[in-house]
Amino acid sequence: MTEHFTGHNKALREAIPNRFFLACAILALSIAFLMSAALAGTTAFRKEWQYASDAKI
Repeated sequence: MTEHFTGHNKALREAIPNRFFLACAILALSIAFLMSAALAGTTAFRKEWQYASDAKI
């Protein structure tokens, strides 16, 4: 019975780094997506602002 628990704990310890790596990868991808979305948004906003300022002149 003790061997069963030891094997279970070993499996848990081996699974934790994989989950940690997966969480980091998801976090990095979401940050990259947010940054690209913000960059696209600011670019579109600048173009709109430029057109608006051109229209005033």
